[in-house]
This record gives sequence, structure tokens and C-alpha cells, in this order.
Amino acid sequence: MKAKDEKMPIWTLPNRLSVIRILFIPLIIVLIEKGFSFSASLLFIIAGITDGLDGFMARRLSLKTKIGVHLDSIADKLLVSSVLIALTYYRLVPLWVTIILVGREFIISGLRSFYAMEGISIYPSFPGKLKTTLQIVGISCVLFHPRLQEIGLYIIYAALFFSIFSAGHYILAIFKPQTEELGGKN
Repeated sequence: MKAKDEKMPIWTLPNRLSVIRILFIPLIIVLIEKGFSFSASLLFIIAGITDGLDGFMARRLSLKTKIGVHLDSIADKLLVSSVLIALTYYRLVPLWVTIILVGREFIISGLRSFYAMEGISIYPSFPGKLKTTLQIVGISCVLFHPRLQEIGLYIIYAALFFSIFSAGHYILAIFKPQTEELGGKN
């Protein structure tokens, strides 16, 4: 992928979508703060759609770049974490849920970054992608309408389950090769 990256422009359409997702964050937070939760929800939904769209386009149109992989991940984590923190501030999501979800993102991102420096790539798993999808749907419900807040919270709890499950999956994937290697030496 190195030779391809050297020829690929940085500002591919998928990378632009990731940047747009990051730029939406302050607007969503301001809309939440001003009480325009329906508008915040719509903007959050659009941002969530760009999350799936940028990855799809990068794969389908062969526009995948190293910076794009990292930019997409950063945009996802910033978007979800920022809005979760805002919703916790307004007491729409319990603090303990936000701490676990955001803390997990820091831990897994840190481990991924550490192993990336060692030349080892750890790609998103299905449970991790499902967790992100559930977070986006749950947060959208909480923001969209007061009648959907309880449903949204239950969806966020499901995301919490997959967050913990996928974190375990990532940690096992990271340490499994070392365990096998150590087992073979004994």
C-alpha cells in the first residue's frame, strides 16, 4: 500500500467526508446546547451516514489511504465521544456509560497506535463495527425526540455490551500471537 499511497492524493473524497464529520462536531454540540435536539439529531445522522459512506467509497473506488484509515477512526471517535459527553452533561446518558464507552475508545486506540508503530495492523472487527453502528443509532434516538430517548438509551446499552465484547476481542487478538509464541518456546 506504500507505493499506492505515494501516488494517491491526500484529499480523496472519503478523506474529505471524514474531515466534514469532524467539522460537524462543534455544530452538533452547539445545537444540543441551544436545545435544538432535532436539528442536532439530523446533523448527527448525516455524520453517521458519512462514516459508512467514506469506508464504502474508499474500498469500492480504490481510494483507501493510510491517512484515511486513521482519519476515519479519529473522526468516529471524536464524533461519538463528544456527543456522548454532551448528552451526559445534560443527563440524557448516564455518566458511567459514557466513561466506559469513551475509556474503551482511548484504550483500544492507544493499543492500535502502539502496535501500528511496530508495523502490526489491527483492523476493526465485526463486533466493533456493530458497536459503532449501535452508538450512532442510539445517540440519534436520544437526540431525535423525547419519546425515543428511552429506546435510544437501551440501544446505547447494547452498544456498551458490544463495546466491552469487542474490546476483549481486540485484546485477545493483540496478545494471542505472543501467547502462542511463548507457548511454543516452553
